[in-house]
Amino acid sequence: MKGTSVAVVLLVATVLILPVVSGAISNSGEKTPIKHVINIYFENHTFDNFFGTYPENPSSSDQSLIANISEPQNLLQNTSLSSSLTPVPAGTFSTPNPVEGFTAYHLDWNHGKMNGFQTGSGPNSMTYYTSAQLGPIWDLAEEYGMSDEYFASTISESAPNTLYYLAGFTPVFNDYGPPPSIPIGETIFGELSQYNISWGVYVSGNQKSFDMSGMIQGVDSYSANINSWSKFSQQLSNGTLPSVSYVFSQGGNGYDTGAPGSILKGELWLMSLINSIETSPIWNSTAVFITWDDPGGYYDQVSPPIVDGHQLGMRLPLIVVSPYAKENYISNTVLTHSSILAFIDYNWNIPALNSFVSKVNVPLDFFDFSTARSPMTFDFGNTISVPTVLNFNLNASQNSSNLSSTFPLNPQEPFASLHYANQGAINYTLSGNGVGTFVKVDLTVSPFYSSPYLLLVLIIAFVAVAILLPRRRI
Repeated sequence: MKGTSVAVVLLVATVLILPVVSGAISNSGEKTPIKHVINIYFENHTFDNFFGTYPENPSSSDQSLIANISEPQNLLQNTSLSSSLTPVPAGTFSTPNPVEGFTAYHLDWNHGKMNGFQTGSGPNSMTYYTSAQLGPIWDLAEEYGMSDEYFASTISESAPNTLYYLAGFTPVFNDYGPPPSIPIGETIFGELSQYNISWGVYVSGNQKSFDMSGMIQGVDSYSANINSWSKFSQQLSNGTLPSVSYVFSQGGNGYDTGAPGSILKGELWLMSLINSIETSPIWNSTAVFITWDDPGGYYDQVSPPIVDGHQLGMRLPLIVVSPYAKENYISNTVLTHSSILAFIDYNWNIPALNSFVSKVNVPLDFFDFSTARSPMTFDFGNTISVPTVLNFNLNASQNSSNLSSTFPLNPQEPFASLHYANQGAINYTLSGNGVGTFVKVDLTVSPFYSSPYLLLVLIIAFVAVAILLPRRRI
C-alpha cells in the first residue's frame, strides 16, 4: 500500500509538470502577405539610450529633411532632462557597464518615478548615443518603422525577458537557473511545431548550441532547427528560410551591443543582415522585428505601463523592416516582447500562445499591406563599409569613426507623398477578437529533488508509515 501511494503521487506529479504532445495540426495559412518573420535580438539598451536625440544631427547639411522626420517621445522634448545626461563622444562606441539586475532595475524604476538610476544602475546609466554612433540604425528607423512605446516584459535582466520573448511568461525573475525550466510545448517553438509551421534558431558559430536551451526543456529534441548564422545566410539566399526565424546576436564575439563592448560591431552586423534579407528571394514576403532584450541599466524617461495586471519593464528600441512597413513611421501602440508572439499567432491564424500573449497588443500599425516596397541597399560609402558576411572583425579606423554623415538617407518615397500618418496606434489584441489560447495553464518543470512534489511524497510516505506500522502495546 505504501508503494502504491508513492507511485500514484509520482504519476500525478509527472502529469502535472510534463507538456502534452500530440500530432501536428494544420493551420489555415497566412492572414497577411507576410510568409516569413525574422526576429533579430540584441542586448541591453533602452530607447532613450539609442534614440534619445533622434533625429537630431547638427552636423548634417540636410536639416530640411531632418525637420520632416517623425520625432518620437524622447529627450528632445525635455531639455532639462537631457542636460542631466551625457552624450557618448563621437568616435567612441561603448560605455562602462551600468549596474544590472532585478534589484538595480527596480531602484531605477522607483515605482514609476524613473528617477532612481543614479542609485540603482549608477552614473554609467546616465548616457546616450547620438547619430555619431548610430547613424546606420537611425537610417533603418527613418526608412521603415520604429516604436516609442515598446517595453521589456518584466523589470529584470536577460533570462526572464527572453523567456517572455519565446514563451510569453517566465518562471524566473533574475538571471539564474535552471531549474526551473519551461517545457518546449509551452513556447512558440512548440506551438509552431504543433501547427506544422516551420521555424529555426540561428546562433553564432557552427556549434548546435542555444543560449536558452537550459531553460527550455526538450529543445534538444529539435536540434535540426538550431543552426549557425552561415546556415541562415545559405537558407536566405536560396529562399528556403523557415516561416519563423530567431537570429541571436549573443555569444558571437562582440556582436550583441551589450556594455562594456562596442555597439559598432553589432550595428554593422545588423546592416549586413538587413542587406542580405532585402536582396534575398523572400524579401517581398518578409517582416523583420529588431529589438533588445532588457535595458542594461541605461536611463529611460517613460514609466512602463501595466498590461493585464502585469508590470512591464523599461522602454526598449523596436524597429520593423518589411516591404510592407510604413516609411518614417513611429508606432505609439503599447507593445512588449510577447507582442511579437502575438503577431506570429495572428499572421498564421493560430491561437494565442497563452493568456498573456492574447492580452498584449499585436503590432499591426507598422504595416501598409496595400503595396510592397522595393528593396534597399544600405551603403555608407567612404564613411564606413557594411560587411558582406556575418562573421567579421573591425579595424582601428572603423573603431574611431564618426557616423553622423550616414544620417539621414534620402527617403525611398518623399514623405509628403505618403498616404498614411507618420505616427499612430492600433489597440488590437487576440483575446479581444475572440481568439483562443494554445497553452491553457503555464507550468514549469523542475527536477524532482527541487520540486514541491518531493515534500508531498514525503508527507504521504510519513502518514502511510504511521498508519501501517503496528502500534506497540502498553
